[in-house]
Amino acid sequence: MTKWKEVSSYTGQEIEEDAPTNSAGSGAVDMNPTGMKKKKKSLLDARTKQYREHKAKLEAARLKRQESKKSKFVEKVKESLDDFNRESFLAEDNVDVLKSIVKRKSAKPLKFKDGSMEVDMQTANMMLQVLDKVNADNKTKITKMINGTKGQFMKVHQLVMKMIK
Repeated sequence: MTKWKEVSSYTGQEIEEDAPTNSAGSGAVDMNPTGMKKKKKSLLDARTKQYREHKAKLEAARLKRQESKKSKFVEKVKESLDDFNRESFLAEDNVDVLKSIVKRKSAKPLKFKDGSMEVDMQTANMMLQVLDKVNADNKTKITKMINGTKGQFMKVHQLVMKMIK
């Protein structure tokens, strides 16, 4: 065996060693310090009763997860998808849009025969409150005006403002 010769950085003299000092040695590190044996995992054979029981447990857990996935997030996504169906864009009632404005608490544009107009939540809320309180004949008149032109909508808005004050 050859000896290593190094120069000490402190004294400047040569140091004779069998191996470098930073060597861990051969087999000196214990890879299992606790001494406990690892449990051997047995493979599940698909033909056995044990596997069928395991499969039944997995399927039951999967069903349970799928039932619990009906969370608030999923419901909100479904609600937002309901707002974006084609029928609502083709023939949409402005009263429904006013209800969605109040529900979402954000402004949305209303479509009229002569263009569109952005309506805020407070205006939509006032319109719906008055619409709920009037009788059936006046309700049909007001809904026709809300679905009409911008000028008709502004007339209804002025009347609503007078009724609330």
